[in-house]
Amino acid sequence: MRQLKFNQTYYKVLLTIKLLNDLNYYPLNEGVFKILSGKIDDETERFSAFPTFGTLSSFTNKKISHLTLMLFRHGYINKIFDSKRNKLYFRITEFGEQSLDTYGKKHKLRFSHRKTRFEETIVKIDD
Repeated sequence: MRQLKFNQTYYKVLLTIKLLNDLNYYPLNEGVFKILSGKIDDETERFSAFPTFGTLSSFTNKKISHLTLMLFRHGYINKIFDSKRNKLYFRITEFGEQSLDTYGKKHKLRFSHRKTRFEETIVKIDD
């Protein structure tokens, strides 16, 4: 298998998963996408202070899913099963944490943020 060329984009995805895991939250692809694209709603508002929040706003959900798949295949993250919801969620591995530390020490990283608040599309107006 080819080696993964770990770059700043992978770093942002992996850091987002680590920050969530540190707070005992475990995301799906959709959750990682919402944070990295800067979508503010009831679920993501508490994570808007993350340094990675809104830093990949031009990426699609499909692209983020591909990035998490590659991180999974190369052992940076694994999955944890939640029996209440009957789903698998992402958790960073020890190898992933070591890679974050190593990459963060070698590279000076700057994050630019973009936040998008969802507009209500259906509202009730009393006459």
